[in-house]
Amino acid sequence: MKRRWMKWGCALALAVAGCSEQVAERPEMRPLVRVGVARQDVTFVDALRVQGTVRAKDAAGVSARIPGTIDAVFVDEGAHVKKGDALFQVDRQNLENAVRAAKDDLAMAKAKLAQTEATIGKAKLDADRMERLFAGAAVTKDALEKAQVAVKSAKAALETAQATVTKAETGLAVSEKNLSDSCVRAPYDAVVTRKYRNVGDYVGPGVCVFDVENPSVYEISFSLNAAYFARVKTGETTVRLAQPLAGKRDLVLTYRAPTVNAVTRTFEVRAQLPRTEDIAAGMLLDGEIVFASHTGQGLPSSAVADRGGSDAVFAVVDGKAVRIAVEAGLETDGWREIVRPVLGPEKKIILEGMLLVNEGDEVRTQDVSL
Repeated sequence: MKRRWMKWGCALALAVAGCSEQVAERPEMRPLVRVGVARQDVTFVDALRVQGTVRAKDAAGVSARIPGTIDAVFVDEGAHVKKGDALFQVDRQNLENAVRAAKDDLAMAKAKLAQTEATIGKAKLDADRMERLFAGAAVTKDALEKAQVAVKSAKAALETAQATVTKAETGLAVSEKNLSDSCVRAPYDAVVTRKYRNVGDYVGPGVCVFDVENPSVYEISFSLNAAYFARVKTGETTVRLAQPLAGKRDLVLTYRAPTVNAVTRTFEVRAQLPRTEDIAAGMLLDGEIVFASHTGQGLPSSAVADRGGSDAVFAVVDGKAVRIAVEAGLETDGWREIVRPVLGPEKKIILEGMLLVNEGDEVRTQDVSL
């Protein structure tokens, strides 16, 4: 009998131990979610991400103005020049000779004019004398007419001499202008960024010898899709740089192209940049074109998802997940705008883990502050 009770006791002990082990190993089935309340003071920005190119506001290709061989180059790449500084010289000797020849032509034309003026003066005196003599019947009418013809001829010669002087003066002015243009000067304070020609190269009008740019004023240029054309307002619309320059992050757009490119269907906008040592022409900068901004109700973007074809969030009520349909708006810096309904402080919204739950699921919560 004693042996039978011992057998039953051992069986009971094993059964109790087995049940205890099953209870201890049962996992927690409720998912852990982080909850918090919606913020009512989030700033939302209606913006377009863009990438722009830095460039000098004033940049030019400096070209030869007259044909000829480059006699001298006075600067090199990287040189800083002032407005009016000489950059290069073209064919100076020939042009100086042309100026001297033009001066000689002018001197000869003026001498011819003086001679003609003297001739017409004498012709007038002779004509006056012949008229007096003819009135006294001292000379024939033929002699008088010859004197009058001489005056007319002298006047014609005078007009020709005056035209020759004018032509010579114009020729001299052109020669002097060519000589002046042969020395090409900086159009403004600038730095020489590239040199294309050297001494001995033959150049013609329009052939670029140097690229120069004004390093004191930079701007950034963006290309936008034509769909945004009407939304850009010069002097109002801003671009927000991803990396602030000289302490400035928001720049006002100073230019909008008047037309849309018919090939690319884009248009250009620009903003002036503060001059800093860490930027240079040709660099790319990231930013956003800001069309509008406002303050509103917001939740972290992870708290809003498409459920059943519409945006929704989940609140926790009495330990269970409750779906709330929402109208979502803009998304800015990880925040999603909730246009409606108003989610008051009594609503505990699932901020993290909402993808793990469905309507009516029991959940465990952990409060977080936003």
